[in-house]
Order: sequence, then C-alpha cells, then structure tokens
Amino acid sequence: MPLFRHFVLTGLASLCLFLGSGTARADLLRETGLGLGSGYRKAELSWNIAGNRKGTSPDVLSELEWKHLEIFQTRAESFLRLGLSQFPNLSLLLRGSLTWGWIVAGDNRDSDYAGDGRTLEFSRSENSGKGGNLLDLSVAVGPQFKLFNDTLELALLAGWSYHEQNLRIRRGRQTLSEPGLTPNTSLPQPLGPFPGLDSRYDSRWWGPWLGTDLRWLPTAKLSLLGNFAWHFADYQAKANWNLRSDLAHPVSFRHWADGRGLVLGLGLQYRVAPNWRLALNYQYQDWVADKGIHRVYRVDGGRAESRFNRVHWRSQSGMFSLCYLL
Repeated sequence: MPLFRHFVLTGLASLCLFLGSGTARADLLRETGLGLGSGYRKAELSWNIAGNRKGTSPDVLSELEWKHLEIFQTRAESFLRLGLSQFPNLSLLLRGSLTWGWIVAGDNRDSDYAGDGRTLEFSRSENSGKGGNLLDLSVAVGPQFKLFNDTLELALLAGWSYHEQNLRIRRGRQTLSEPGLTPNTSLPQPLGPFPGLDSRYDSRWWGPWLGTDLRWLPTAKLSLLGNFAWHFADYQAKANWNLRSDLAHPVSFRHWADGRGLVLGLGLQYRVAPNWRLALNYQYQDWVADKGIHRVYRVDGGRAESRFNRVHWRSQSGMFSLCYLL
C-alpha cells in the first residue's frame, strides 16, 4: 500500500525532526489530553457460506445473522500534539483510543438452504444473541493544520486499528424444519425450543487506515468535530458450534477473508473549565469482507473447505465523554 507507507514515513520523519531539532524549545509539547466516556451502541453482523469452494451447490448454503444487538460501551482516548514555534499553524498529532462494549440484548437467526438464491430453506432457528463483548483499538499519527485564523483544524492521519466481535448464540428455538430437504448427513431438528445451545462466533478485523479529523471552533468554548477513516482490513473468525457432535471443539470452523471498513464520526465539544471539555459524539461503522475460505474441523480430525461468501458488520453509537487537557 504505497500511499499508506508514504503517510507513515512522513509522520515518522516529522516526529524525528521535531524531537531531534536543535532549535526545538519548551513549546515542543503543545497540548495533550485524556478522555473517558460511555454510551450506547446498536449493531448487526451477518455472514454466509456456499456449498463448495467454487461458490455453488448452492450459492448460499448457510447464513447467520445477529440483529438488534444492544451494547453498553466505555471508551478511553488520548492525544498528543507536538510543534515548533517556527511553525505556529502546523503540529504533529498522535492519538489513540480503546473501546470496550458488553452486549446486553440481541437476536440471532441461523438458516440453511438447499437451493440457489436462498431457496428451499430446510432449517431455521431463532435464538438469543445476548452476551459476548466488543473491542475497538485504534492509533494514528499525522500533520495537523490550523486554518482561517485558527477557527478550523484539519489533520491528515495514517493509523492502524484492531476490532473484535465476540458473539453468542443461546436459548435456541427451531422455527423451520423440512425433513425432505435435509442432507443425508443431518437429522431434521424437531420444532420448538431445544436446550443446551451455547455457541460462539469470534471475529477479528485489523489493518491500516487513512483518514481526516476536522475541528471547527465557532466560539471560544464550542467546538464541532468530524472525522472520516477508510480501513484496509484482514478478517479472521473462529466458531464453536457446541451442539454439533460431528464437529471439533473448541474450534469447529474458521473464516478468512480480505475486508474494508468505513468509519464516520460527528461530535460536539464544550469547554466547561480551562482544562475540561464535555463532549457528545456519534459514530457510524460499516465493515465488509468477502470471497474467503470457510474451513470446517471434524471431530475425527478431518477437514473440509467451501467458499466464505461475505460478512457484514455495521454499528452506530452515541457517546458522552469528559476530557482533561494537560
């Protein structure tokens, strides 16, 4: 990724210049801040696989969906702004954040098909998606410019991020079962609730990103914030299907795919004291990975592979936070 490497090298060179310059004075460290907040998040994740490596027989064999996930989350963030007095409108910005969330409610649906185009559905269960947790970690560096008499701040950033979704499937209830379409290797599941379901699906996204941060100061105390980031991600996941006696445990299958992500944010910040800021933030995330590998691990030690068609993770969150400037 030549553009990403260019951003990283430029940022590191700028940092070395600032730290190593003989003309650097006490204003090298212009500002640093620490923030802590909490809020609410809504999210959904879905993935599906085909019947074989070619993506056929059928094109969608199995599809899992987690919807209406309700998440309580807390977030810690910090930033460091460096600069030299010779360049009052130019700084080097370094920032990082860590978000942890608990899934307090949600639904899951597991469907299997015998025909292309999601036709001839022979099995469906409607389950609870409550439980599990989320993790978001991000770091970034880049130049920040002050424009229009210091009323607008623009940062061009290059970063790296890591994201987890540790999802659960519990309280199973079979709502569709068609014995005539069930493959010979499977027995039809009786309709109604079934006990003991406690499966998990743990997904991971990580990789570099490029983006911008904007801050507009219409008054001395009020700031309007905006950010954009485009992510280049590797995707991996592992699952434990606890009721499948024919599959290995604790890893029943794995997924690999190349992905991408879009993150957008809007915020409002108000200075309540010389060193204290209150903020309200909204964030939207949309992640997709496709054309990967679905590898199954059997209890007898055998393996089988088919095409991992697609995974889609999407979330929206609102956060209230308090920031202290050092």
